[in-house]
Amino acid sequence: MTGIEKISEPLRQLLKSREIIARCELLLRIYDIVDGANLSDRESEELKSLVDGKIERIAPGVFANIMSGETVFPDLPKLDTYTQMNGHIFHFLHTKRYSKRDFDDANRRFLQALPELKKILRASLAKMLKEFMEGAGYVLSKESGECFVFVAGERTAQVHLVSSIRSVNLSAIAAKPESKTDCGGIVDYIILVPSSESLEPFMQFYREHGAEAEEMEIQIWLATMEKGIIDPFVGYTTDLDIYKQFKNPRLAEMVRSNWCRNE
Repeated sequence: MTGIEKISEPLRQLLKSREIIARCELLLRIYDIVDGANLSDRESEELKSLVDGKIERIAPGVFANIMSGETVFPDLPKLDTYTQMNGHIFHFLHTKRYSKRDFDDANRRFLQALPELKKILRASLAKMLKEFMEGAGYVLSKESGECFVFVAGERTAQVHLVSSIRSVNLSAIAAKPESKTDCGGIVDYIILVPSSESLEPFMQFYREHGAEAEEMEIQIWLATMEKGIIDPFVGYTTDLDIYKQFKNPRLAEMVRSNWCRNE
């Protein structure tokens, strides 16, 4: 079985069972499929070149390729139409007529799948974070639940994974035992959250807690799953190696400038 077949077959089964599928579920299922395919280095490079050579990670490239309408994967339905239900985007075929019950059933299946999707999200975020920190020269020294401790020379980075910006509790994270260290040198405290389909929760969080996070010297990083990238949302790193890993290193600066100005 070729690399493309390892991805296309489970994708075909997924879209056969989910003719109307939530955008975020499709994205996370693709991350899970790619992770479970155990692609060789050669297969990975071939897939990257086929789906989008500009995107470093395979899963976002596969997702973008499917959304483009000109997918390289054979016999997949063309998800060229979408609607919104309860704040989530759902994709489906425009050539097939669906009833209100069909959409209600799709939303119900999505809600039932949320616990599983949260596990996939956590695993995908953790993998993305580890690759990001490795690229900055850090080594994972400890992993405990949602807390990851990385070290590089005299620097330590303690990163907490949170599944949604709405779930971020600055005081709770600062009070955790993992947030206290006996090691010398510089310690960065970081929260990593995934992006969402709307900017509203991020704007609300920033206006209510942005200044507090900066005062507590807690950085908040944003993982944009659709692009497979990590950028700063609140706070600033003084580590040039981490700064170079960001795709949009000035994002936190722009957020601070624009959203403070609009208050």
